[in-house]
Amino acid sequence: MKSLIRLILTTLIFVVPVFAGAANNGGCKVIGSWVGYDANGLVWWTSTLDGQSASQGTINLETPGAVAFFPGATAVTELKGVWKRTGGNTYDWTALGFAYDAVGTTLTLGKLSGKDTISKDCNTIHITNVVMEVFEPTADVNADTPIATVPFPDHEGHRIQVNLP
Repeated sequence: MKSLIRLILTTLIFVVPVFAGAANNGGCKVIGSWVGYDANGLVWWTSTLDGQSASQGTINLETPGAVAFFPGATAVTELKGVWKRTGGNTYDWTALGFAYDAVGTTLTLGKLSGKDTISKDCNTIHITNVVMEVFEPTADVNADTPIATVPFPDHEGHRIQVNLP
């Protein structure tokens, strides 16, 4: 009987901390809607992140001013992509979109990637290492070399919250 009790206690010593750590991944959820600002404090983008878990999911990113980066383009699609948790409050993400002209011809594909760190209060997101890779419209963005690479400065965003007037 003493051996059985010792075995149960030993098992609990090792198993309970593992389950406790798995239940609390030590971070904020990125899932939700965000509004982002450039280094000058001007609104730059909005995004919605969704997912089936706290470790990965999808991102929809709207950047209306991005059309200025693509000569001849009259519009840029909403960027769609994926995100994954890399640590407690850190995430990597990649989103794709394309620029097109007035008749709807695709001019270029864009692949935007970056790293996010969410603040301890879970309401501010710090975005770093953002790079836009520009590809020919026939390119495979996972295998081909971009025709241009544009780095963006670090910036931040804030969680959109229900706030009635």
